[in-house]
Amino acid sequence: MNFFQILTIIFSLIIVFLILLIFYIRKKLTGRIQEIEKNNSIFSSKIESLQAAKKKQIELFDLVIDSVPNGIVLLDEKLKIVKLNESISNLFYLDKVKAIGSTTIFIFNNKNLEDLINESVSTSKLQQKKIVFYQDEDITIEVDAIPVKIENFSIFLLFKNTTQEAEFSKLRSQFVANVSHEMRTPLTSIKGYIETLLENDTLDKELNKRYLLKADEEVDRLSFLIEDVLNLSNIEYRRNILLKQEFNITDIIRDCIKSSLFLAEKNDIKIIFNPENNTVKMYTDEELFRQLVRNMIENAIFHGGKSTELNIELENKASEIILSFYDNGVGIEKSDQPFIFQRFYRGVNPISSKKTGSGLGLAIVKHIVELHGGTIGLTSTPGVETRFTITFPKM
Repeated sequence: MNFFQILTIIFSLIIVFLILLIFYIRKKLTGRIQEIEKNNSIFSSKIESLQAAKKKQIELFDLVIDSVPNGIVLLDEKLKIVKLNESISNLFYLDKVKAIGSTTIFIFNNKNLEDLINESVSTSKLQQKKIVFYQDEDITIEVDAIPVKIENFSIFLLFKNTTQEAEFSKLRSQFVANVSHEMRTPLTSIKGYIETLLENDTLDKELNKRYLLKADEEVDRLSFLIEDVLNLSNIEYRRNILLKQEFNITDIIRDCIKSSLFLAEKNDIKIIFNPENNTVKMYTDEELFRQLVRNMIENAIFHGGKSTELNIELENKASEIILSFYDNGVGIEKSDQPFIFQRFYRGVNPISSKKTGSGLGLAIVKHIVELHGGTIGLTSTPGVETRFTITFPKM
């Protein structure tokens, strides 16, 4: 074997070694690459998993705040809106997409709200204020501004609509003022008649009797007023616990007529009730339904005039029950009709001015009808016919 052959063999071995080395290195690199790709895949999967979890958290957060009945607005450090819920967007008719990124002054245009936010930022404490927002219909909102340091949120605004509470408070104040005024008149009259009798011993027996009768009428008037005020208070209480059960209202109406006969005969009023069906069942609060019927009968007795004929009709239809009261008395002037269901309203009526009443009877009736989900309507042609039509939906 010559030198050249030896070199050829050595060279071949070196080539084989290099080829084997290349295959080995390639195998190692391939395994490493696969391992890196596997790790990258796991990392990417983790990132996707974290992103999916974060998305679910955001969706859950949105679901939670959208289910809150009060309005919620979240502001960032620049006091721009970053999130708001359905309640606030519905209350102010806002486009949620357009509102995000805007300032509160641009969206709500209320200086008192801006002052509240700035005060909360400067003090880093919860601030609360009742604010009136002027729109087509003014609304009163109790706003809480709460400083928060969560992610990019800076201020949490909670809006509680207290418009109804404010209106009820106003109505209560007006009602108390009206009751006080209505009570003052008969009390003043009673006091005047009694003082006259006490101070003047020379009045004859007939005049004494006339003064005492006048005082007695004022006592009756005051008694009616107190009773109706208590009834109205009871109805407000029943708003929360209306005791609805099934009753035959034909029997209830007959009982109310029977208990009113003495008063009707005394005032020369005839009451007619001939129902087509002796059994008309309705889900109602019996006590309130009786009060409704009595008030409608007494309204005709006190305001109809002598020789008035009161007719009561009861219609049992497929989806509703219609109860009508109509008479041929003096009636209600057209100018008075829009206000007849208001508390203490008294129209121009030559008969009613001589009778006892509180001015609350029809207001109480309307209240009871609405508690049953019904409606009441009025048509009147003075001296011809005055008709009250009450419609109750069937449950």
